[in-house]
Amino acid sequence: MTEAAMDGVVLALLERPGTAPGLLAAAGHLAALMGGAGVEPLVVRTPPEATILPSEEVLTAEHAARIRSAEQQRAASLRVAFDHWAARSRAEDAWTSFEAVEGVVGEVLRERGRRADALVLERPSEDGGLLARQDVHTALMDTDRPVLVVPPGHAAPFGRCVAIAWRDDLQATRAVLSALRLQAPERILVLAGQREGARRPVIPDILREHGAEAELQVLPVRRVVFGEALLARAHKHGADLLVMGAYQHSPLREFVLGGVTRFMLAHADLPLLMRH
Repeated sequence: MTEAAMDGVVLALLERPGTAPGLLAAAGHLAALMGGAGVEPLVVRTPPEATILPSEEVLTAEHAARIRSAEQQRAASLRVAFDHWAARSRAEDAWTSFEAVEGVVGEVLRERGRRADALVLERPSEDGGLLARQDVHTALMDTDRPVLVVPPGHAAPFGRCVAIAWRDDLQATRAVLSALRLQAPERILVLAGQREGARRPVIPDILREHGAEAELQVLPVRRVVFGEALLARAHKHGADLLVMGAYQHSPLREFVLGGVTRFMLAHADLPLLMRH
């Protein structure tokens, strides 16, 4: 399939060979839900000078060679994972050629992500470190694209039962608009929080205006982690994809106060379709 014939491009950031198969499977499934988009793998080899701080040590030629060799081996392992996935994929014409570039991940992701229709990244694991979280932050805040965040090791299909974490704001509206462009699910759940004394939530107008039928689930907002309540309700009703806006507040305020976005990026065990 030529690039012109593809119905969009899904950019998949591949970083760890062990989790690449599941991430590619998720990217392929998202591409199918988009009606036949192409999957574009993105592998970024970190240059030696970006791996250390000037105050830590001197970057000798020998050390730089070791770092570059390790990055080349990682890229080669990711190429093997991609080739295996491509050989098994039914949509043999729905991907672009494999390419590994050298650069700073955030900078490359920002540039390439803005030219894609959607991005797929792995949800940072507990031991993934700050850099993995920064990659997701860059995708959400700097590309203006929907981002599918996939739990480590997740490879199951999704999109049959979609839960929407709804609140009436710009971020949630943009996330829902992105989801409405996908193949229609069998079931849509709207998960909306209600504080004591507040008006009961209703089905969002955006769904009704797009002819999407949905079931409303109202969650009391109490002094507990609301993200935990959202996940529990989504699982209770068999949701396989959670759609939500990202960072209603600034990321710094979310970090200080604790927010739903931060909780989900740390704990969600089902794919998240997010948009800022």
